[in-house]
Amino acid sequence: MNCPKKNHHPKQLPALTGIRFFAIFHIFLHHLWAVYTFHSGKNEETKGLFISLENAPEFVMTIMSNGWVSTNLFFMLSGFILAYLYWGENGKFKISKKQFWIQRFARIYPIHLFVLFLLVTLNIGAYVSQGSPVGLLMVSIVATAALIQAWIPPLIPVWSWPTWTISVMVFLYLIMPWLVAKLSKLSVRQQKILLSVIPIVSLIPAAFYGGLVLSGVQWSMTLQLFFSNFPVFWLPYFVAGMLLARVFPMHNQAVGRQSSSLFAWGDVATVILIAIACVPAIELHFMYVLRYGLLMPLYMLIIVDLARGRGLLAKLMTLPGTKSLGDLGFSIFIWQAFVLALAFLSLSIYPQIGPYQVSLAIVMVLTLATLSTHFLEKPLAKRIRARFAEKE
Repeated sequence: MNCPKKNHHPKQLPALTGIRFFAIFHIFLHHLWAVYTFHSGKNEETKGLFISLENAPEFVMTIMSNGWVSTNLFFMLSGFILAYLYWGENGKFKISKKQFWIQRFARIYPIHLFVLFLLVTLNIGAYVSQGSPVGLLMVSIVATAALIQAWIPPLIPVWSWPTWTISVMVFLYLIMPWLVAKLSKLSVRQQKILLSVIPIVSLIPAAFYGGLVLSGVQWSMTLQLFFSNFPVFWLPYFVAGMLLARVFPMHNQAVGRQSSSLFAWGDVATVILIAIACVPAIELHFMYVLRYGLLMPLYMLIIVDLARGRGLLAKLMTLPGTKSLGDLGFSIFIWQAFVLALAFLSLSIYPQIGPYQVSLAIVMVLTLATLSTHFLEKPLAKRIRARFAEKE
C-alpha cells in the first residue's frame, strides 16, 4: 500500500525513546527486588542472593518495589509510537499487515529464542532434579518460545518471567491493524470521548479483583499473575496511546524539537508518579486501582509533552546518549531472565559474590543488551525484513 510521501519519514520523537529506557530499567530493578524478596532467607542456597539490598536505603527499596508503575508507561508509549509511525492521516495502515508483523517480530523472536535456548540449557537439570513435572516444563517451553505464556499464568514464571511483557506486546502487534481499522471509523469527537472514558474502562480488572477479595477468595501466585499480566488487561493502555497520537497530532514542525518552556504539565505528572513510587507497602487491590486506571491520565500528559518536546523532562530525555539507551529496551527485557539465572548459578559456585550481585547484574544486562542490539538483533532483523518483506 502506497501512502503520501510525507508519511514515509515521520519526524523522530527522541524524548519518547529516551524515557523508554528509564521505564524498562525501573522494571528491571523491580525484578531484582522481587527475586531478592521472594528468596531472601528461604534456604541456605539462596540466602546470600542480592544480599547488598539488605543494606539499601529504605526509599531505594520502596522505589524498586513499585517498579510496576513503569509497566503502564511502556504499553501506552508503544501504542503511541506505533500509531504515530503506522496510522496514516487517511485512516489507513501505512504498510501491509504482513510487512508490519515482519518488522515487529524480526526484532523480537530470533534473540528471544536464542536466550530461551540458553535458559533451558542452564536450568533444565536443576528443574528435573527438583522434581518439577516434565509435562509442565515442556508445555512452558513451547508457550514461552511462541511468546503466548502471558495467557496462561502458571507458565509465566517457569523459564523467562520478564518476557511476559513481550508476550503481551506480541498480542498487541497482532491486533493493531484491526484496531486501526476500527478506531478510524470514529470521528475525532468520538475518539476524544473514548480517550476520556478509557481510564474508567481500564479499571475493570481492579473492580473484578476487589469483588473476588470481598467474596473471600484467597490470594495465590496464579491469581496475582493473572491480574498483573493478562494481555487483554493491557489493551486499554495501548489503545489510549494510539488515540493520543491521533487526537493530539504530532505532524507539525515542532515535533521532536525542544520547547522554550522550562516546565510543562507532563513534568507535574512525573513528580506525582515519582511520589507514588515512593509510597511504601501499597496494598495489592489499591495497586491495581492505580495501575489500571488512576495513573493513565498522568501518563497521557507525560507522553504528549515528551512528544512535543515541552518541559524539563523532555530536555532531560533528549540529552546525548538517551536515544541509544532507549534502543536497548526489548533486549533488556529478553536478557533479564538469563542474568537472573546466572545470579543463582554464581551464588552456588562462589557464595562470596552475593554482595556484588546487584552491581554485576546491572552491568551485565546493559552489556548484553548493547551487544545483542547492535550485533545480533538489528543485523538479523534487517536480513529477515529484506528476505520476507514485500517490496514497496
